[in-house]
Amino acid sequence: MAYISIYRKYRPYDFDGIVGQEHIVRILRNQIKTDTIGHAYLFTGTRGTGKTSIAKIFARAVNCTNNDNGQACGKCDVCLSLSGANNLDIIEIDAASNNGVDEIRELRESVKYPPAVGRFKVYIIDEVHMLSIGAFNALLKTLEEPPSHVIFILATTEVHKLPQTILSRCLRFDFRLVPTNSIAGRIKYIFDDMGIKCTQDACLAISEAGDGSVRDALSIADMCVSYGEGNIDYNVVLDVLGQSNPNIILDIIDCTLNGDISTALTLIDNLSNYGKSMSVLARDITKMFRNLFIVQNVVTPEKTLSLPTELIERLKELRSVNSDRVLQCVDIMSNVESNMRYSSMPRTLLESSIAKCADPRANIDLTGVITRLKSLEDKIANGNFSLNSDAKEENKVKRQFSKSACCGFLIKATRDLKKYALYSELTELNKDNFSLDNGVVNIRPSRKNMADILLMPEYFDLLKNLIVNEFEGVNDIVVIKSDKIVNIDDDIAFVKGLFDNDIIKMK
Repeated sequence: MAYISIYRKYRPYDFDGIVGQEHIVRILRNQIKTDTIGHAYLFTGTRGTGKTSIAKIFARAVNCTNNDNGQACGKCDVCLSLSGANNLDIIEIDAASNNGVDEIRELRESVKYPPAVGRFKVYIIDEVHMLSIGAFNALLKTLEEPPSHVIFILATTEVHKLPQTILSRCLRFDFRLVPTNSIAGRIKYIFDDMGIKCTQDACLAISEAGDGSVRDALSIADMCVSYGEGNIDYNVVLDVLGQSNPNIILDIIDCTLNGDISTALTLIDNLSNYGKSMSVLARDITKMFRNLFIVQNVVTPEKTLSLPTELIERLKELRSVNSDRVLQCVDIMSNVESNMRYSSMPRTLLESSIAKCADPRANIDLTGVITRLKSLEDKIANGNFSLNSDAKEENKVKRQFSKSACCGFLIKATRDLKKYALYSELTELNKDNFSLDNGVVNIRPSRKNMADILLMPEYFDLLKNLIVNEFEGVNDIVVIKSDKIVNIDDDIAFVKGLFDNDIIKMK
């Protein structure tokens, strides 16, 4: 016998097997119990949420001669007859391939004939939005006033394409996306029935990948069964879905939020070298930023996120990050995947987006400006920021002057200020070139031309401000010129004079 996929093999046979659509099941069962069954129903919702399954279950239940609490018994002659695929009372029509006026005319002729075994003849028209305008018009009168033994069930994923004249003639039921936990419970039941070992984290990962569709989740579960060979864990699901290890994604998030662009880009490069799709990686990073935002703003994120416990604990460690900044990162990364469709350099697009997330100053749009302003507001509110930089300098605790401290401080400060020309001159000084006399720091360069450089107004004012603001008891500085002028010939003559006639030529 040919293999039957999981979603077909475990298709619900009664209302008790339906997950996530309790509101619809309750209404339909009550209609059967009270015998207030309508003549036309419209089932609309996302693919894989149970529209066709509930339509078939309802069709059998309304015909059952011994139904229990609105549920088909599955044992009477009618139920046994309708369980076969070749029964004549439950007719499924694919509107995608039977969408013309001629097919609807044939349907109008067939509805005149009574059911073969049950009370009702049920027509299930799937993907009804595919009917042509002419076919819809041909169906109108029959749909409004069908024979008493006929029930129409129209199913569609695109209800906005149906004419209002059709909508007004049907009882409309909107199918919801199935909750992740409900799908996970269904998958766990199926795996247990099949004798397959599956961890809870793996079930949650499969159900979340289904995006609210039971059929999509079961299709993924089918692939996991083949890949895992009867033993499915979280890593098996990640391999099947092509997703990155969430710990690596979380490392990228951590480095990005800490401004460590180098490490974040290195991790992306490693994943790229393993053949990771940049669009999938962008989606994984976006989801992880969203997970962090949930952890920051939800009291019990464990109930909201379908993630392993250790990942949630790692996300909680990043709670201290500004929530507005995380939201900005979600906004930046949400646009990456869509923009990749039109980009010939998806990796460059992803890397530049990570750089924007790492440094809010790189994001020049309105969201980035608002985030930076919010950061300043928080600093002011917490007393960590002063609008008056002069006041900040005045409150600074100065340190005691020493020759070595002054020399080292000037070299480091000019390097940090990127005054490289001045920095290169100062590196030739040592502590003996500095002294303090009555609140005035004397700087005695060993070369006259160095003194001329330090006395340039731009450099002199900078040195004075640095030293006065850094050291206690210092009011001014003085640069003292040396009589010695740098001249290479003079230096050679000076060295020869030191050695007199003891100079020898060396090769």
